Amino acid sequence: MRSAAGVIGASTGNDRVAAESIVVTPRSPEDTLQVYRPVCLPVGMFKASVILVLMWSSGYLGAEMAARYSSWHMLLSCRFAVAAVLLIGFCVVRRLRITRAGIARQVGLGVVMQGLYLGAISAAVGAGLSPGITALICSLQPLVVAAVAVPILGERIGPREWLGLAVGIVGVGLVVGGKMNSGGAPWWAYLMCAGGMLALVSGTLTQRRINAPESMAAALAVQCVVGAVIFWVVNVIVGEMVPPMTFDFAWSLAWAVGFATFGGWGAYMWVNREAGPMHASTLLLLVPPATILISWPMFGDAIGPWEIVGVAVSAVGVAIKLIGGRAHSGAQQTAPRRTPARATEVRGPELVRE
Repeated sequence: MRSAAGVIGASTGNDRVAAESIVVTPRSPEDTLQVYRPVCLPVGMFKASVILVLMWSSGYLGAEMAARYSSWHMLLSCRFAVAAVLLIGFCVVRRLRITRAGIARQVGLGVVMQGLYLGAISAAVGAGLSPGITALICSLQPLVVAAVAVPILGERIGPREWLGLAVGIVGVGLVVGGKMNSGGAPWWAYLMCAGGMLALVSGTLTQRRINAPESMAAALAVQCVVGAVIFWVVNVIVGEMVPPMTFDFAWSLAWAVGFATFGGWGAYMWVNREAGPMHASTLLLLVPPATILISWPMFGDAIGPWEIVGVAVSAVGVAIKLIGGRAHSGAQQTAPRRTPARATEVRGPELVRE
C-alpha cells in the first residue's frame, strides 16, 4: 500500500512478497515518515525496575534486622568489606579492568553515594528518626532530580510526569502516615536525612552525566572499597572494632550484601545508566509501599486501610510518570524531517531508492 505517512498495511496474492517488498511513495515534499515510540517499558527494563524496587526495599529490611544485633556503622563496614572482596574476586576471574581515571571517578561516587548517603540516612535513623519520616524525606528525591534535570542533563519534564510524581508522593504520604512518630529525634537528624537524600541525587546525576565506560562490577567494587574504609574509620573513632560473632548478625549481613548491595545498588546503577536518573529516582517512590508489604509477613507489622490505599496511589503515580515520560520522550524523537519526493522501495531490512 502506498501511503504518505508510512506503511499502514499491505495485502497481495503473495503474502511473502507483501511482507518483504513494500513501496512507499510520498505524495509531496511536505510528507514525512514518523515513527512513534511505544509507551510501555521494554521487558528487560521492566524486570530491572521490579528487581530495583524489591532489592532496594530489602536494604531497609536488612537494616531493621541488623539493628537488633549491632550498630549501623558496624553493619555497613562489614557489608562493604565483604561485598568488596567478592566483587574484586569476580573482576579478577572475569579479567575486568579499570583505568586509574575510572578508579578516581568511582572513588568520588563511592564517597557520595555510599559514604554520605548511607552514612547520613543510617545515622539519622540511629538518632531516633522514624523510618516513616525517613522514607517520606527520601521520597522527595524524584522532585529534586526533576528540578535539576533540565539545567544539568537537558531533559524536559512534561505535565503528566509532574502529575505522576505528585500522585506518587501523596501515595508515599498515605503509606507512612501512620508511622510518623518521630520518637523525639533531634533537629539535626532531619537535616542529615535530607542531606543523605541530596547526596544520592548528586551521585545519581553525576553518574549519568559522566557516563563512565567501566563495567558495573568494577565500578561497584571500587565504591564498596571506599564505603568499607569510611565506615571502618567510624568504627575506630567510636571504639567498636569487633563485629558480633552470632548467627543472627551473619544472616543479616548476608542479606545486606546479597540483596541490598548486589541487587539494590547493582540494579540502581544499571537502570540509571540505561534509562536515566528520572526513571531510577521515580521507582524509589515504590520502595516505602514495597517495604511495608514485605515487612508484614517478615516482622508481623500490621497494615492498615490507609496504607493499602497508599500502595495503590503510589503505583498509579509511578505508572503515570513512567508512561508520560516515555510518551514525552517519544514525541521529542519524532520531530519532522523533510525528505525528497522520491519513491522508496523497502525490501526486508534494506532500503533501495529508485
